[in-house]
Amino acid sequence: MSGDMDDILLVFFQECEEQLQELERGLSALSDGESGKETINAVFRAVHSVKGGAASFGLENLVRFAHVFESSLDGLRSGRVAPTPEIVKTFLKAMDVLSDLVAEAQGGATVDTARIDESRAELQAIIGEGSGTAGQKEEETVPADFTPVPVDFEPVMADFDFGDFGFEEEAPAEAASLVVTFSPHTAMYDRGDDARNLLIGLADVAVAHGGASTVTCETAALPALDALETEKSYLSWRVVLPAAVPEESVHTVFDWVSDVCDVTITRDGGPGPSGGEQPAEEQAAPAEPEQPAPVAEAPAPAPVAASPAPAPSTVAEKIMAEMPPAPTPAATAPIAAGNAAATRRPVEQATIRVDLHRVDDLMDLVGELVIAQAALESIGQREDGGQQEMIKRIASMKTLTRDIQDAVMAVRAQPVRSVFQRMQRVVREACSMTSKDVVLTLEGEDTEVDRTLVEKLSDPLTHMLRNAVDHGIESAEARIAAGKSPTGQILLSAGHRSGRILITIKDDGGGINRERVLATAVKRGIIAPDAVLTDDEINNLIFAPGFSTAATVSDLSGRGVGMDVVKQAILGLGGRVTISSVEGQGTTFCLSLPLTLAVLDGMLIVAAGSTMVVPVSSVVETMMVNHKDIYMLPDGANVVSIRGACMPLIPLASELGLGGGGTASLSEEDVILVVENESGARAALIVEDIRDQAQVVIKSIEKNYRQMAGVSAATILGDGSVSLILDVPALVANALGRIDTRPSDVRTGLAA
Repeated sequence: MSGDMDDILLVFFQECEEQLQELERGLSALSDGESGKETINAVFRAVHSVKGGAASFGLENLVRFAHVFESSLDGLRSGRVAPTPEIVKTFLKAMDVLSDLVAEAQGGATVDTARIDESRAELQAIIGEGSGTAGQKEEETVPADFTPVPVDFEPVMADFDFGDFGFEEEAPAEAASLVVTFSPHTAMYDRGDDARNLLIGLADVAVAHGGASTVTCETAALPALDALETEKSYLSWRVVLPAAVPEESVHTVFDWVSDVCDVTITRDGGPGPSGGEQPAEEQAAPAEPEQPAPVAEAPAPAPVAASPAPAPSTVAEKIMAEMPPAPTPAATAPIAAGNAAATRRPVEQATIRVDLHRVDDLMDLVGELVIAQAALESIGQREDGGQQEMIKRIASMKTLTRDIQDAVMAVRAQPVRSVFQRMQRVVREACSMTSKDVVLTLEGEDTEVDRTLVEKLSDPLTHMLRNAVDHGIESAEARIAAGKSPTGQILLSAGHRSGRILITIKDDGGGINRERVLATAVKRGIIAPDAVLTDDEINNLIFAPGFSTAATVSDLSGRGVGMDVVKQAILGLGGRVTISSVEGQGTTFCLSLPLTLAVLDGMLIVAAGSTMVVPVSSVVETMMVNHKDIYMLPDGANVVSIRGACMPLIPLASELGLGGGGTASLSEEDVILVVENESGARAALIVEDIRDQAQVVIKSIEKNYRQMAGVSAATILGDGSVSLILDVPALVANALGRIDTRPSDVRTGLAA
């Protein structure tokens, strides 16, 4: 059953990821003041779902913490606790702990016990506040000896001792006590719920109202062992609660299982509806056994924690008497630890969720492909050859192949919401370390990109947001002195432009202090002391390896590796980073990335006899060369005037070092490609010819060869030859950097 359990565990962790995203959304909405009932219920459901699934796999730490978290959220749901900013912050902190416990269950790093205890204490304080017992000493919501029961398909000993839940021994009920009797249906267990959770919930209610609970397990309906159906529910429970407990609190415990569990609530300790008030709803009697056991008449129900009788008198006791003695806790501990270690190994995210209509579209296209294949085979069998018909069919098949490719890419496309929402925690932790108050606003979360990009965006965004909090946003005192709100603002947005995805990180901090950056770069030996740089060149110094303006090394900064990692990661994804900053107003980082790392639409061009690929998304227009429109600037650079607009002229062969005499060797047969980058800057590429337009498969040139200036990747053409894919934004930026109108004595001081 190991393989089956692995599959089930994988599904559980995937569902945990979704529930944590839902929890993040709900708590963010609460933080923004949206305290509607549906928002609160969504938050409660998310934690409840994580707890229920974790209990099925015996993830003890996760269950314990989730139960306290759920109990505190119940106060919010019932209206006993108001969603104040302080309480929402406590919930956000608890959510981070819950997320780490899920990661720990997957085989990740162990969560610090002190951190768990601190968060649990804060949640228990909320529970006490909601129940009016904040001044009293809080009892542990989940008993110390509670152990979730993991799913196990091996035969187990029939043990009906459910452990010590922290309840008192059964005693005569006091006057007006509230008696709850419940009988779970088989369907309740089928969907992953557990009677143990209900017992713990009732115990919490009793503690919250200053009392304790008495629990009795009813085993009268239990058949003989040979008639026992292992998947059927036979047991029921009777719980006596303090008189102060309102019935509404009991209904809350059974809200999630009211359709699969019979519940009767009475007063005065009556054994059924006749005692005190009528039950809240008509309930069915507990199921009777199909074949009564041929044993002595069953005695009155015994308490769960009752002392063992000298001789077996009940069915449960007879079964236990025939079984071998249970191993001691010390003996079972290594086994349990081994099982836990085997179960909680890292599980790779190997699946994605796809809208059904996208799968249907892909299936329709595959059907058309089968028809097209049959048509080609039919033409090939004709005696006349059918050459013209073959050409038409091949053209049709080419279009169909493209449609299938687009459909597959649509299936792989995932919204950036998952990685964006994780950034809320990054900002919270950075704020905690720096004692700053910052609000992160998310926009464009539904923007879709290839799933490979989504998975690799987390690290760069983490570094950039930590940098924005640590270096970008000023302290509260400095912001107030500058006339700003003491709360900093960071905007994280995503959107599509020119066939690429643009991710923007914008803060309203102090901006880049270029004098300090320049001085730091000189001090660390990154540039020469006499170097003269433009504002953009100074801004980009923060990406240099070893650069850091932090005076001391901390958990956030000071080592000079963060932003360098960002640049290398983005370049590795075929993207680039640009910076714009206004001192005193803030800084904006713009990440430009391809929508996919698999294929692109390219224009096949020829330069110095070599076939290359220019991304179609970068091409604005094409035209023939006209020497009258070409001009030379004083610094030697060439520009071309197109309808009154001047732009750099780039002889592609010369630029890539493939030979050629530059603009002096232009012929009237050469072609100009007007290209632009994601920011709208344009340049004109001079090429020998345009051959075709086609979709090409992207292959990394860095992994297979080395990084090349002006080249982003490579591809294999239909004839088997290798063709370079041009990095248009890099070519444009390089050309714009050469067009310099500053005096020559200043230009000679530029850093190499």
